[in-house]
Amino acid sequence: MSLSDPWTNSTPASVTRKNKTSVITVSGNDAASLDKTKFKLVAINADGTAGDKDDLLMVNATEDSFINLRDTAEHTHANSSTGGTVFDIFAWNNTFFVLQLTKTDDLKKAQWIETVTSSGTIEDATDGTTGERSIRLRPNGTSGSGSTISYPHLKLDFSKPFLFQTKLRIETATNLAIHSGVGADDVTAADSNTRKLQAEVCTTTNNNYWLRTANGSANSASDSGIAITTNRTKVDVEHDPTAGTPSAYLYVAGGTVLTKTTNIPTSGATVENNLIKHSIKNSTAADRPMHTYGSRLIYYISDTWGH
Repeated sequence: MSLSDPWTNSTPASVTRKNKTSVITVSGNDAASLDKTKFKLVAINADGTAGDKDDLLMVNATEDSFINLRDTAEHTHANSSTGGTVFDIFAWNNTFFVLQLTKTDDLKKAQWIETVTSSGTIEDATDGTTGERSIRLRPNGTSGSGSTISYPHLKLDFSKPFLFQTKLRIETATNLAIHSGVGADDVTAADSNTRKLQAEVCTTTNNNYWLRTANGSANSASDSGIAITTNRTKVDVEHDPTAGTPSAYLYVAGGTVLTKTTNIPTSGATVENNLIKHSIKNSTAADRPMHTYGSRLIYYISDTWGH
C-alpha cells in the first residue's frame, strides 16, 4: 500500500496521506514551493509562478513537476488519440459552415441580387494600384438614390452564434447612409423588425458607425462613436445568442467598438434572398460610391445534414 492508495477502515491517518487525497487551494507562488511528493491536486486561487487563478495542477507520476489540467496540448486531429479526425469534426458538426466570399467570381455583381433606386447603379471594379477587386455601389447624382447587393439562397440560424466580417471603402465620407450585415434592411427602406444584425452609418445624425439589431418584434440601434473614413475599413459583427444575456458586438478596423444587448435575435432564420447585404444611398445631389470587398461568415444552419 502506498500513500496514494484508497483509505480503508484500518488506514492510519497522516499529514502526507491527507494532502495527497485532498485538493489543496493556494496561490501560484505558494504552489511552486510545495513538496510535490506530498500532494496530487492543487487548485490556484491567485496568479503566481506555478500557475494562474483557476488553474488546476496535478503532480506527475514521478512527483517532480505539475501538469496543468487547463492546458490543451497541441494536437493534429489525425486520429482518435489526437483529438479525433478532421473528418469526424465535420461529420458531427454538420450544421456549421464557413462562407468565404473572397474568390474572384464572388467579387462580381452577377453573383449577387442587385437592387437600385432612382439613379443608382452597380459596377464591377478593380483597384488601379493594388489590383484588388470590389463591387462598387453608386447612388450617382440624384439625392436619396441607392444601390444594394444581397447574397441569396442560403439561410442562417439566429439561435446560434455567428461572425460576419467584411471590408468596405467609401469614396466620400459625407452625406450618405450605409447598411452592411446579416439580414440587413435596404438602406432606402424604413428600419424593420426583421431579424438582423447590421453595421450602419447615417450622416444626418453623425459620421459614425452604428450597430442595429432586430429580434422579429422590435429593433434598435446603438451609436458606436467610431468615425467613418475613406480608407478601406474592416467591419466585423459578432452574434452570441447563447450568452447569459444575449449579446451582439461591432468591431471596426480591428478594435472593439461596442456591445449591444437589446433586441438581439435568438430564434428564426434569415430569408432566402438576404443572408448578407451591402447597401448605400446618398443624401445630396452628388455620387457617394461604396466599394464592397470580400465578406466572410461563420455560422450555423437550422436544418440537419448527415448524422
